[in-house]
Amino acid sequence: MKYDVIIIGSGIAGMRAAIEAKELGANVVIITKSSPSANNSFMAKGGINAAFGNMGDADNIFQHIAETLKSSVDIGNEESIRIFCEQAPTAVRELIGYGVEFTRLPNGKIAQRPFGGSKFKRTVYAADETGPAIMKALYEVIKNYEIDIIKNHMAINLMTKNNIISGVTLFDEETQKVVVCEGKSIILASGGFGSLYKNYTSNVKDATGDAIAMGLRAGLKAMNLEFVQFHPTGLEGTNFLLSEAARAEGGKLVDEKGESFVDELNTRDFVTRAIFKEMQKGNKVYLDLRDVPQEVIDTKLIGIKKRVHTLKKLDPSHDLIPVTPVAHYTMGGIETDVIGRTSIKGLFIVGEAGDNGVNGANRLGGNSLSQGAVFGKISAYEAIKFANKMKKFNGVDYYDITNDIELVNRLKKLAEHIDTNALRNEIGQIMFEKIGIIRTESDMQEALEKFEAMERTLESIQNDKSSTVKSMLELINSLLVAKAVAKSALLREESRGSHFRIDFPEKDRKFKINTLIGIKDL
Repeated sequence: MKYDVIIIGSGIAGMRAAIEAKELGANVVIITKSSPSANNSFMAKGGINAAFGNMGDADNIFQHIAETLKSSVDIGNEESIRIFCEQAPTAVRELIGYGVEFTRLPNGKIAQRPFGGSKFKRTVYAADETGPAIMKALYEVIKNYEIDIIKNHMAINLMTKNNIISGVTLFDEETQKVVVCEGKSIILASGGFGSLYKNYTSNVKDATGDAIAMGLRAGLKAMNLEFVQFHPTGLEGTNFLLSEAARAEGGKLVDEKGESFVDELNTRDFVTRAIFKEMQKGNKVYLDLRDVPQEVIDTKLIGIKKRVHTLKKLDPSHDLIPVTPVAHYTMGGIETDVIGRTSIKGLFIVGEAGDNGVNGANRLGGNSLSQGAVFGKISAYEAIKFANKMKKFNGVDYYDITNDIELVNRLKKLAEHIDTNALRNEIGQIMFEKIGIIRTESDMQEALEKFEAMERTLESIQNDKSSTVKSMLELINSLLVAKAVAKSALLREESRGSHFRIDFPEKDRKFKINTLIGIKDL
């Protein structure tokens, strides 16, 4: 298989990149390790930020830039943020052109709601099903454009020659074999590592940091992996997220006495820590929608109403909804420049997989979908420019292919007696308890040592349950990324944004820098 542009990942960044590349005349493919809808973009319900200023509150692009910079806690890249905020309104208009039906005001303008960390009603939405509305529309465009989609193929490793991208090795779940896809350029858009917090996350199970692991193995640096955003309001006992839309429409956070204890629309890290402190006291926390008008619940929060009833047999109009913080978004990723270029020529990384500094230490609520749309489009344009300069394919090294064939054959044998699900559960428990909302050096060091021990003993594990090769590949990636997260968090001896350490509870100006981790550091 050979393509001008290979896109790995089918979230908003990947699909938007594929559409742009196709419109510009490229031969393009989307590769996804499961189905095209198994991604966090589809799960993002609350909304997408763009400074239209439709709600009469004087919002504009400059306010969006200022609030995104503030949310980054002094380590955001101002150029990336400026590009993003300036392009976000265009990105939303383009989504409308592709068929996304956002909620409208009576005057026909796009409706907007407030999200955490902002003083303005900037978040465009489609009731409380924004992600599905966007992804379904983009998928229709993908089909109409007849863009190739290769499903159920997990990317194993990047292939390069002379520091130029050549292609990628893939594991085909159907044939259980390694296949090769050559490309003149590659865009990695396969998401972050939120599902490393298994059982404590809103992420889809596929979010195992594969692109970050591949980048590290290819010699690239991971940046700011310690910054993990926990969403305040996961539905207790599930991975369902009670979107910020609920609080934007008037929902309150209350304790067991029914009393408010925090500003619901403060930044997510602040609200999350406030809830976590209540839970440490042994108290439950609830989302209270009982004072929200029934019409609002039935129109703007209908998805939440249905899921809460299905999962908990509760009626938001009458019942308090028990909530708990969950790992939601990973700010760090493989280091890129402002538009997603890496130090490997022809390789671009966007979305949660990469870090161009647009989020810094903490993402502003509502920014993620628009970031994917903006930088997905930009990266496609740049990838095509690079591909056009390549007169022919770079060629692949047979040694790289045989190495991955040997890896898969070894994993087939290991999978016969390893319960990857149990190990993933163990990783999730360690991540949440030791590298979670509140951190200490001793906890993080213990986590790192446990991950290293799991790697060392992997080949000697013997149990009655078997696993798949895909789950083994995910486990290998998970352990590599988990070690990198622990190492990054240990290096940052301060509290900043979503990274909060009890042993270093204050922000320290000497850490007004990016944390970089390479494969040699692990």
